[in-house]
Amino acid sequence: MSLEKPIILFDLPSKDQGGSWSPNTWKSTNTSSLPERLLTGFLPSCLARLLLNYKGIPYTTQWIELNQIAPHFKSLGIPPNPPSLNSIPYTVPTIRLPDGSYVMDSKNIAAILEEKYPDPPLHLDSPQLAKVKEILPRLFMPLRGILLPGIGRNLMIEESLPYFSESRSKKYGSLEQMERELSGEKQWEEAKPAMREIATLVEENGGPFVLGGEVSYADFNLVGVLCLFKRLGDGVFEKTAEMEPALRTLYEASKNWLEKDD
Repeated sequence: MSLEKPIILFDLPSKDQGGSWSPNTWKSTNTSSLPERLLTGFLPSCLARLLLNYKGIPYTTQWIELNQIAPHFKSLGIPPNPPSLNSIPYTVPTIRLPDGSYVMDSKNIAAILEEKYPDPPLHLDSPQLAKVKEILPRLFMPLRGILLPGIGRNLMIEESLPYFSESRSKKYGSLEQMERELSGEKQWEEAKPAMREIATLVEENGGPFVLGGEVSYADFNLVGVLCLFKRLGDGVFEKTAEMEPALRTLYEASKNWLEKDD
């Protein structure tokens, strides 16, 4: 009997070779919010990786530079994202299933993994998931001047940095300007209401997860964000955990599913 081929996860490398660093939680279906337009297209696979680790699905990682995503995926014959759902044609996370088919976008990946590998369940129908998706853009909007420059400085590999900087600066100003003008205590204060709403979701059923004792896809959306904050450095994770200790508890409760990141 032949063994089934492992799934391949396409992910972005980081400059410190520390594994996956960025969630795919900024964008939501059919939205044109600023966080989506700024961040979608380079945020890879911490969320998809969490799902694979949680379900115990064998996989390997293929690292791909930011400016190579579109040409490489085209060469593989992967259909682009529908323009009505995503203005960027080719994005990560993307996985190749054992049957050779490709699935792009974290929401689609979650759905296909739940269909093919139903245990343990992701609870894709939980009402908390919609709440998480609604709150996250309101967290990222005020923090964009902290997150984007930090990603460029601390995580983006040298080969991808020019493309990253140019594509994010062309419409919204340089990363340097963004950091000068939008990275102070005022921005953390503006993010506080959204952070409190997220923490309330985690706390309302007793924690450490939004459903209480059982983890779900809604949690992985949040843990993907915390994974980015942790890898980003510059005290971003520590500041978040200080403001809302429930988010540190959520991250610590999810560490088993963060161990495999290569």
